[in-house]
Amino acid sequence: MIKKRRLFDIHDYIEMALRRKWYVIIPLGVSLLVSFGVYRYLPKIYKATTLILVQPQTVPENYVRSTITDSVVGRLNTISQEILSRTRLEKVIHEFNLYADLRNNVPMEGIVEMMRNAVEVKVEGRSPNERTQNSFSISYEGSEPRTVMLVTNKLASLFIEENLRVRESQAEGTSEFLTKELKPMEEKLKEKEVQVRNFKERYMGQLPQQVDANLRILERLQQQLQTTSEGIRSAEDRMFVVQNQIEELKGQGGKSPARRSRGERASGIEDIRTERTPEDPVITQWNQLQSELRSAQGRYTENHPDILDLKRKIAKLEPLAKESLEKQNAEREARLKELKSRREADSEDLSLAIEPGSEKLLAQYSDRYNEAQLEAKRLRAEEENIKKQIAIYQKRIEDTPKVEQELVLLTRDYDLMRSNYQSLLDKRIQAQLAENLERKQQGEQFKVLDPARIPETPIKPDVRKILYMGALVGLMAGVGLAWFRESLDQSFHTETDVEFYLGIPVIATIANRKNENGRYRGLQRAGQETQERSRAETF
Repeated sequence: MIKKRRLFDIHDYIEMALRRKWYVIIPLGVSLLVSFGVYRYLPKIYKATTLILVQPQTVPENYVRSTITDSVVGRLNTISQEILSRTRLEKVIHEFNLYADLRNNVPMEGIVEMMRNAVEVKVEGRSPNERTQNSFSISYEGSEPRTVMLVTNKLASLFIEENLRVRESQAEGTSEFLTKELKPMEEKLKEKEVQVRNFKERYMGQLPQQVDANLRILERLQQQLQTTSEGIRSAEDRMFVVQNQIEELKGQGGKSPARRSRGERASGIEDIRTERTPEDPVITQWNQLQSELRSAQGRYTENHPDILDLKRKIAKLEPLAKESLEKQNAEREARLKELKSRREADSEDLSLAIEPGSEKLLAQYSDRYNEAQLEAKRLRAEEENIKKQIAIYQKRIEDTPKVEQELVLLTRDYDLMRSNYQSLLDKRIQAQLAENLERKQQGEQFKVLDPARIPETPIKPDVRKILYMGALVGLMAGVGLAWFRESLDQSFHTETDVEFYLGIPVIATIANRKNENGRYRGLQRAGQETQERSRAETF
């Protein structure tokens, strides 16, 4: 036979709670008392907090840019590792006599770890720029309110001092690094300067920047050469004229046919001496092309099409021009030799025909002739010197492109090295300014905005949490105890229990006077309902 189980409703549970209320109230009260006792017994933990403001540098960054590029969060992590190190925390522990009751039983490593866990560094505000933060807080937890405040302020001062030291150290390190890197680069730059100077000294006169000067000097030398050549011809002409005058003077003593023939011969010699060689058109064109080339080189580069075309034309005419010049010089030298030999022969023939009264005049003419001869000799030497100089400057102008190419390769490395040196020098100057900025404490600083105060209430243990937990445990224990006691009770408390478990209808009930009137009326209604069901079953 399957045993029936009765279904309880809300009224039944309320009846049970009212019937077993002391089973719930007593455990709840006991649990609250125990929770309060636990709260009073547990050690109190106080917490002090100081707020530190990150103050930007006073000098605008447009004037002095700081070499500290890491963010405040990154720097705080570095400073925290330093401040929370075993050495630093041991000093703070001994200074404030912290954890005195535990130091005899717990090793120092454990004490340091406990204090490290009691310290909290938290960034309070974050600005849009990730490199900067507005502020951060430092907190410390301990059992003595005043000691907690003192330790918190001590940690804040350590953070501020360490921040100044770290920033100054980083600035000094940057400046020292740049100074060390600058020295070898400066030595290499000096070596390269010496190479460039030696190269310029070795090829002095053939440098690209001296092309214009060389062209002007070459043009001036060519003009001097032309002037000297004209001076030589003029001196030779004077020599021939004076020689003619000497011959005429010697011929005044008698007009014999032989003398007249000698006079005519002297006159013919003078005509030959004064005869000018016509200018060769090839030489004229060659000189004109060279003049145009010099003019073009003063305006354009060596790779310009006009200069290349002029050089090509000059190179084409140069063999013909040199051949013409050599031919003219040979003809001129041959004529000069012929005239000199004829002049010497005439002088020997006429030496005996000089009249006694013409000796003084003849001496003057001889002096003039000697002066003209010396001047012609001097001018010929000057002409040879000018030709040598012209050859030198022409060689310089021809070698200039080659020297320019070598100089470009040499100066390219020098310019690159000088640019790197100047850039590094500027960075070192900037780093030195940043170092002075940090030394004078004009850079970014930590400033205490809210110093730590003596905490008034502990943060641990939390009395509300303990009481809530105690109330919950007591209530659960009371409900469990009440339910257990109700399960052990086998008595009938209502007519419904009687009808359900015994299976017989209840005809009448006797009211319990201890119950309230509402309870009695409820039982009356239940009896009436039972009687009505019994009559219905009878019929």
